[in-house]
Amino acid sequence: MRYYDNEYFNKWSDLALQYLSNNYDLCYLRAMHEKNRTEGADTIIVGSSHAMNGINELDLKAAGKTIQFSISSQDLFFDFMHIKKAFTEGKYMPKRCLINLGYYMMYQDLSKAEQVKKLIPRVYLNLFGENGRHNYFDATIVDPLSVIKYDEDMFPPPMVKYWCEFWSSRAIWENGTYYSNIITRKNNNIFGIKKIDWNNLSVTEKTSIAIDRTENGHNKHVKHEETHKENIAIVRDMVEFLHDHGVIPLFFITPYTRYYNEYIYKGYKEDIFKTLDSLDLPVELFDMNDYQDVFFDEDFLDSDHLNDAGAQKATEMLNSYLELLNQ
Repeated sequence: MRYYDNEYFNKWSDLALQYLSNNYDLCYLRAMHEKNRTEGADTIIVGSSHAMNGINELDLKAAGKTIQFSISSQDLFFDFMHIKKAFTEGKYMPKRCLINLGYYMMYQDLSKAEQVKKLIPRVYLNLFGENGRHNYFDATIVDPLSVIKYDEDMFPPPMVKYWCEFWSSRAIWENGTYYSNIITRKNNNIFGIKKIDWNNLSVTEKTSIAIDRTENGHNKHVKHEETHKENIAIVRDMVEFLHDHGVIPLFFITPYTRYYNEYIYKGYKEDIFKTLDSLDLPVELFDMNDYQDVFFDEDFLDSDHLNDAGAQKATEMLNSYLELLNQ
């Protein structure tokens, strides 16, 4: 028998797991938007891997029901796309919006970055349609089903599509966060994949990694002046949009190791202050790097991403800040 046996049903399970593992970012963001449409959110969070790794949104008690729309390498353009989608489609209007900034993000454009712009055809075109193209003009959408292989005679594509989308959405929705029993911070980090433990490295090794991360990576973004100008305009539009919806935005920066902070270009932080100060409308800015006595090497996965313990600290700190704002 081909159909009435356990092997056939087990393959349906395998298909769903393959689909989720090969399209995790898309599945996560799609599930969170579905959750927002169905349940609504008091607070939304947008950002990149620093927010994804650094904040446990379900523990932000002062924020109420919170949904996070953050994935690795996400930039301000797509942060704003999530905000507009969440406020337009949500079951009810969010009361707060938390926007994560990396020091270099005012100079970052995902759609022009060769190493990570693959997210556009695989994630954002599927999520936002043609509006998700940004400056990657010749991007061609990648069908999430195309990255898994199966016998289309035994498993009809329309049924596979429905089953994989339904199950992946419900599985992520059930957990409610990016990290869960499906995927962990440690397993999603390049150090974890390479079996490198940040806390077992010497000071010299940590310094070398931080220098490579900053001087050979993030510091080079400063040359992108056109992107900088565009991102200033995006921030202005984002702030106006949120104020039009009755929300004062909170920009926040998660902590980095002392090694990263030593070598990251100092002009980035000054530029963030200058940009936010130039706005006609009020915003909040909370930089956790102003509290270097709270975070230690053992709180990090690498030079600038928090581990589980560090994320709990950062979440408690952000929660305390929100409590002050609530008062």
